[in-house]
Amino acid sequence: MPVYTYKARDFRGNLIKGELELDSEIDIRHYLVKKQLIPIEIKEKTAWNTDLEQLPIFKPKVKIKDIAIFCRQFAVMIESGISIGGALDILRKQIQNRSLKEIIQKVYEEVQKGRSLSEAMKEYKEFPSILINMIEAGEVSGNLDFSMKQMAEHFEKQVKIQSQVKKAMTYPVIVMTLMVAVVIGLIVFVVPRYISMFQDAEAQLPGITLALIDISNFIKEKWYILIGIIILLIFGFKYANQNKNIKYVFDKYALNMPIFGNVNRKIIAANFSQTLNILLKAGIPIIQTMEVVKKVVQNLIAQEIIDDCINEIKQGGSLAVALQQRGLFPLMMISMIRIGEESGALDSMMEKAAQFYQDEVEVAIDQMTTMISPIITLIMGAAVGFIMLAIMMPMFSLATQI
Repeated sequence: MPVYTYKARDFRGNLIKGELELDSEIDIRHYLVKKQLIPIEIKEKTAWNTDLEQLPIFKPKVKIKDIAIFCRQFAVMIESGISIGGALDILRKQIQNRSLKEIIQKVYEEVQKGRSLSEAMKEYKEFPSILINMIEAGEVSGNLDFSMKQMAEHFEKQVKIQSQVKKAMTYPVIVMTLMVAVVIGLIVFVVPRYISMFQDAEAQLPGITLALIDISNFIKEKWYILIGIIILLIFGFKYANQNKNIKYVFDKYALNMPIFGNVNRKIIAANFSQTLNILLKAGIPIIQTMEVVKKVVQNLIAQEIIDDCINEIKQGGSLAVALQQRGLFPLMMISMIRIGEESGALDSMMEKAAQFYQDEVEVAIDQMTTMISPIITLIMGAAVGFIMLAIMMPMFSLATQI
């Protein structure tokens, strides 16, 4: 069945673009008229007239920040008395992210056909599992606005943590980039002038200077090898992130590496407790809740532990005992889970734990930034010191000979 692209206007004059898979152009026209749209242009989609913006490589990714904005705006409109269809109709026109805009357009069309919002959204992997489960719970309880408000707060907290991590890493990345640029500049442009002066004087060069000469010649003559290594590292990192076995090793190291390991563990604890709190408060069963939590934490080691916990809970075991045996999560959080299980107020205890560990993440990120700065300074000093020593030693040698 051929695919057609179309442009049409609604009764308000808004331009609407889309794709449909039907038998002929006439069927497309009938479909648009039935939807109260005025067809402007209908073309059969081919390799020659494909809009480049529609290709996956050119489409923007749907980020957590986009989902947070969507949830916040949706919650406000539902709370104001606007219907689900009406809210989606407004959102599909004002969302800035083009990819999310197209998805909301399709969700809107499905809801208009009579499907529930959660069923329509399940078709798109861009919507996190926790959001789908909360919308489903909100539809059943009649508190969809409250569910969406909770989701907005949840994703906003995640965005905050992500921005804090990015902010903490921005300074080291900029400094390291400048350091590499300065060192390469010295090696390529400054060092050769001094070296030629020493060679003209037929001075005997020390080993450190000879090593610097070799590095300088390699960078000038074999620069393409360095570029090739950088490209291989980029693609290798992408492959490693997609290969489960390699990612497992990286995720294990990420939990135990100096400085960063503490931050990663606290981020996992914060996401775990926050997700558990939200879903349990919505009345979602513990097994289903843990399945969602497993997807939220993203680290494969943590996911493996949560899988084991799910199996133990199914057999009647305790979540606190299961977590304590694995040794990943903090003892304080495990103690709070145990108290919550015994008192029947696990959701309330997780709310307190979530707030505590979100604050802990902020402190840990600040400490990480404080510790990284002197390390970078030492690395920079060592690199520049090596170059200066390699240049100065032959000068002292020449001065002694004179």
